Order: sequence, then structure tokens, then C-alpha cells
Amino acid sequence: MALSYSRVLCRSGLNLQNMRSFYMSAPSKILASQTLMRTTAAPVANESFIERNKKLGRPLSPHLGIYKFQITMTLSLSHRTTGIILTSYAVILGFGTLFCPGGIDTIIGAIAAWNLSPATLIAGKALFAYPVTFHFFNGMRHLAWDLGKYLSIKHVYSTGYTAVALSAISAIALAFM
Repeated sequence: MALSYSRVLCRSGLNLQNMRSFYMSAPSKILASQTLMRTTAAPVANESFIERNKKLGRPLSPHLGIYKFQITMTLSLSHRTTGIILTSYAVILGFGTLFCPGGIDTIIGAIAAWNLSPATLIAGKALFAYPVTFHFFNGMRHLAWDLGKYLSIKHVYSTGYTAVALSAISAIALAFM
């Protein structure tokens, strides 16, 4: 509609006196789009959203529960989670050494003062080491994918299980150091 007005203005040399007949004419002579209004009944107050959509025949969107549990989605989520954990390690270690007066030696001394059993220390060190090792091995897996290797479903699953196993073994090995 605006383009029609602009075109008419340009053709008449922007002489608005020539436009008087145009804007004073009856609305039937001016092209206008007609819209169709559709009225709907107000929803019943006691009717829930799901009940109303069932009555209208609308499909219900599926929830995440419809998906089959797969190792690939677990490893993807774990890779992201371990990245967040490693970031928190870096922040805590950085601020801990910055604000702790004696540095890292004081932190190690405080942990030694707790007199934890060797099994507890090894388990704790393994729990701290696992995110590092998993993120490393799963990252190597992703780098192999970037090179176009091991992209078949069989290889994706086998490299996933290998990454988990190597992560656990290396985390336990690091805990004994």
C-alpha cells in the first residue's frame, strides 16, 4: 500500500494538489487488504492446557524420556561436564594459591593434617584425577573424528568404551603417585 502511494506521488511530480482526488475518493476505490476475523470461545476455567489441546486434537510434544539411553549421549554430556569441572579446578587453584598465605604447600599441609586413611586419599585423588583423564581421552577421540577417523557407529561405541576404560585406569594410576 505504501509503495502504491509512493509511486503515485513520484508520477505526479510530488504535486499534492493532484493527489486531492486520490485521498478524497471513496474507500472502495482504494485497494485495501481485507482481513478475516475468526473468533474463538474463551477456554473453560477448569480446563488444563493438556486437556484443551487434547480436545482440539493437537499432538503432545514428546519429552526427553522417549529417547533410548545411549552411551554416545552420556559421553557427550560427560565431556562437557568434565570441561566445566576442569575450569572450576583452575579457578579454585588460582584463587587458592593467590589468597592462601603459604601457597600450595599450606593447602597440602592442611589436607595432611586431616589424618585421612591411605584408601581415602587414593579414592579422593582418583576422583580428582578422573575428570582430567576422561576429558583428555575423550578429547583425543573428538580430534580423531575431526580428522575423519572412526566415524562409523561401531567405532564410535568402541572408542567411547575405550576412552572410559583408559580414563579409569589412568586416574587410578595417577592416584597412586
